[in-house]
Amino acid sequence: MSESLNNEYGNQSFYSEDFSIVFLGKELFYSNQTLRSVQTEFGVRAFRFETLEAMRASVPDTGKIVVVDQMLIEDLLARPDAYTKSAGSGCLAFAYRKEESARHLFEGWNRAQFGDVGFLPMNVAPDAWRAILRLLMHEELYLPSFLADCVSAPCQRAPERPRQRETFTSNGADRHAQYSKLTRREKQVLQLVSEGKSNKLIAAKLGITEHTVKLHMHNVVGKIGVSNRTAAAHFYFEVAPHEAQQTALD
Repeated sequence: MSESLNNEYGNQSFYSEDFSIVFLGKELFYSNQTLRSVQTEFGVRAFRFETLEAMRASVPDTGKIVVVDQMLIEDLLARPDAYTKSAGSGCLAFAYRKEESARHLFEGWNRAQFGDVGFLPMNVAPDAWRAILRLLMHEELYLPSFLADCVSAPCQRAPERPRQRETFTSNGADRHAQYSKLTRREKQVLQLVSEGKSNKLIAAKLGITEHTVKLHMHNVVGKIGVSNRTAAAHFYFEVAPHEAQQTALD
């Protein structure tokens, strides 16, 4: 982000002091006009830096969304821990203009170790772009349809041998530790899945899209170490019955 824009907008009192949106990439992709519109629309500070190091030297370690441009994908995959730490209590998102780049990150990202990444398409209408950015601000990570299809039908990518019903050999403490890693929304989705609800019904119940439901379930199975919805529901019945009231649906 240019110094003049930072000085002009970074200190105005009506912006949230404990949250910001940081775009990592060239001015070519995140113009000053884009940053101004983000600040006006969302009432938060917006910054642009070309590198992760430049951001770390300038932006306080508070809650933020860090949006990484696809031009930085190789650096993002080479040191994912540095990028996830930079987001602090916020979230990490990947801005893409080509589906190939988004698919490359999706397949190469170790979500079990480094957490989840949202996706922000840069070639959609402005209203849609702002809506997706608003989802990120509410910890609802957007998953584009071409990646959601990979989540719901993994067998299309690689055939698997028939497998028996999964069992959980770890002790109760380990399973509860895995369950505690889930976000409140992920627990809600898991609860509804365990009740046999379809993605469409879950989406209607929670007021989110079916793609978002698929993303949450993809996150859940990765965090608890199972391979499908049936195993996830079995995990829930073993671990969560006495905790269900804590994640009761709103």
